[in-house]
Amino acid sequence: TYFTEVLEESNQNFDKLYKAVNAFATQVRRAFDEDRKALEDSNLYFDLLSIIGGQLEKDKEHKLYMLYPQANWVEVGKGNPYYIIGESSFGKPILDRTLQYTSSMEKALEIGYLAFDATRKSATDVDYPLDIVLYKKDTYQIIEHRYCKESLEEISKWWEENLIKLIKGMPSEWHNKVFEKLEKALSNLNEIQD
Repeated sequence: TYFTEVLEESNQNFDKLYKAVNAFATQVRRAFDEDRKALEDSNLYFDLLSIIGGQLEKDKEHKLYMLYPQANWVEVGKGNPYYIIGESSFGKPILDRTLQYTSSMEKALEIGYLAFDATRKSATDVDYPLDIVLYKKDTYQIIEHRYCKESLEEISKWWEENLIKLIKGMPSEWHNKVFEKLEKALSNLNEIQD
């Protein structure tokens, strides 16, 4: 609401996305300052994470920022090709192992879905619908799409079946020595008991 007022009441025209992010951050700080005492009195903390993306007139390319509750931001880049808001422990390993800055939009969506599905399967507070937002450089057009559970059930099943296949086909030579030791220890124990 505060940011909308800034847009409506000022003649400020943001020509670069980081300027809009800074203006939004100012309003986040304002909300934090207003609510700080009440939150602290209730043993709560201010926890607003935002992801802001797009391309404005003087941006050479599209940008994506994550704004922290403290109203500082970081930009997605080669060293950090993604940010997660919300539950991250289940999907993050998939993203870390497979997503690269150079991944195509299609591949990023596929990997992102697998990370979402892993999180959805393991966390009680993550579920459908899954909202997708796509932006391609210099188009100044945002594409949005919403997936429901039924529309991705087949992919979720495929993912689970292939994980099971991978586990069954995992090389076992690396752990054979451990189980050989176990069998030897059990054999020795049986001989002592006999």
